[in-house]
Amino acid sequence: MKLQKRGMGLKRFWNACFLFRPQPDEGWNRKKRGLYYAYRTALLFCAGLCMGLALLVLAIGPYSKRVLLDYLCHWQTLLLNTIPVALLVLLFYGLLGRAWPAFLAGGGVAFGFSLGNYYKLQFRDDPLYFEDMLILREAKAMATGDHYSLFIDWKIVLVVFFLLLGAALLWFLAPGQVRHIWRRLGTVAAAVVLCGCLVPVALDGEHYQNTQNFAHLNQWSATQNYVSHGFWYPFIHSIRDFVETPPGGYQKKEVQALLDAYPDASIPEDRKINIIGLMREAYADFSLYDVEGLDVSGYDVYHALEAESYTGDLVTNIFAGGTVDTERCFLTGNYQLRNFRGNANSYAWYLREQGYAIEGSHPYYQWFYNRFNINGYLGFETYRFLEGDYETMSHAEYPEDSVLLPEIYGDYQECIASGKPCFSFSVNVQSHGPYPTWDSGADQYLTGDYSAECKNAVNNYMANIMDTDRELKKLIDQLRDDPAPVVVVTFGDHLPWMGDGNVFYEEMGIDINPSAGESFLRHYSTRYLIWANKAAEEIIGHEVKGEGPAVSPCYLMNLVFDQLGWEGPGFMQAMDEMMEIFPVVSTKGQYVVDGALVDKIPEERKELFQRFQHLQFYWRNEFLYQGVMEG
Repeated sequence: MKLQKRGMGLKRFWNACFLFRPQPDEGWNRKKRGLYYAYRTALLFCAGLCMGLALLVLAIGPYSKRVLLDYLCHWQTLLLNTIPVALLVLLFYGLLGRAWPAFLAGGGVAFGFSLGNYYKLQFRDDPLYFEDMLILREAKAMATGDHYSLFIDWKIVLVVFFLLLGAALLWFLAPGQVRHIWRRLGTVAAAVVLCGCLVPVALDGEHYQNTQNFAHLNQWSATQNYVSHGFWYPFIHSIRDFVETPPGGYQKKEVQALLDAYPDASIPEDRKINIIGLMREAYADFSLYDVEGLDVSGYDVYHALEAESYTGDLVTNIFAGGTVDTERCFLTGNYQLRNFRGNANSYAWYLREQGYAIEGSHPYYQWFYNRFNINGYLGFETYRFLEGDYETMSHAEYPEDSVLLPEIYGDYQECIASGKPCFSFSVNVQSHGPYPTWDSGADQYLTGDYSAECKNAVNNYMANIMDTDRELKKLIDQLRDDPAPVVVVTFGDHLPWMGDGNVFYEEMGIDINPSAGESFLRHYSTRYLIWANKAAEEIIGHEVKGEGPAVSPCYLMNLVFDQLGWEGPGFMQAMDEMMEIFPVVSTKGQYVVDGALVDKIPEERKELFQRFQHLQFYWRNEFLYQGVMEG
């Protein structure tokens, strides 16, 4: 009897709750039903805004929670991060017709993108850009492999809670289904129109600059600059980089006329020298940083090679990731990359026009960074990958350089035997991070008062690059007395990953804060080396030795051609003059102009820098080697 009374009491309580729940009725007139639909749409839009607000918890990544308060103090930042989520929810409302599934679907999609950005920030201190949508396969491979361990923390749990809570409240407060197809299509159309109104605002560069907030972030860090705007706002804004627009004042005919003053120069037959290029994954010379307890004697091999080479600092656009930026800037002469969807100008195409065979290797998957397709767009005739090739020679996840470099030499010898001069460019993978933070039995390079994770990561990293140094010396020793003239150019793509949030750099006392000055250069600089054998130096007429200038990757091939005594294509000749004034042009907002590191182009150099930008844009977007491709 008591149980029956208790059950009746719970039922009365439940029914009382539903007195406050809107109940769509078949007998409602058109006005009343219209008001209910408006109420439900408005409620759903507000729920989407609240979900967007909750997702800002993930937008800060590993940075201070005070950044969240900074978002709340800037209403423009709030709206531009929450409205996209609300519009996603409305879009799904039009597609599904019910409020709570629409919130779950739209909020879930927004959560998925935000989570991807959160993990990317945590693991690589690199945010999610629109162009990353083109390399989802790489992202999936990295996330599901042994490279990074996905985790769930309180921020993720909190967002999931809000997502489920919102769906439950909407089930209660906005029941029923929109059955009329025209109402649903109208909702979809409204969401699309509102999105169309939002995008131009988000893309506007001046507005983006005006909404920066660096109260608790560093304005000189590209990543923190991104984070200062939230996630959805800078993600949409990054479409600007995906779809390149001409720089101010650009006139195609004027740039064509400018380049006509620099006709392509052919390479005389008796001066055609073979080139072997090797970009080294995450190469860093830690002997430059005076780290206490670090045994740097292993660098003696590389330093001995530097002593007989032309060397210098390479100031890249990237840190601990984004390998292809340095790679493709070197090959193309571009200081910033475009999205390659077809044939694009490169120095490989120029050399191919001069009769060179163009080849290379990367002992990793051909789909990684879409190298299989893009290397073809850049003029490579043959390129070897892991699939069906290096996978037969090594069982290592990242095949060793003791396999790669002998293959590079063998391919070079075959090319010479064919009677053609050779341009070979390869990218190694053995030293790819992140590096194990457990003891894997590697030699002990770092000792002292450091965390075990720091010592293990450094030891494993050093063991890898020392292996490559030894293999590089073997390759060069094979080429020393080769009767065929050959030049070797090798360089790092970026500094290595050293703990999430660069914690191991901090432990070792290496200041790589990208704020300004020397620390900015330390953050983005690696080394380059250009070596020539005796046969090449006899043709060149001088020794290839000495300290070269610090340059951006877009100028590195200029230095190679200069050492060889070649003039090169017209674009390179124009860039030679620009290199004298702007040897470092970083996409991170720092430049070396007339020998000084600055964060703004000086007024007296703005006109020249605009010419530099015009030439770069033309070279990126007007393919000039159609005849070579067809031939």
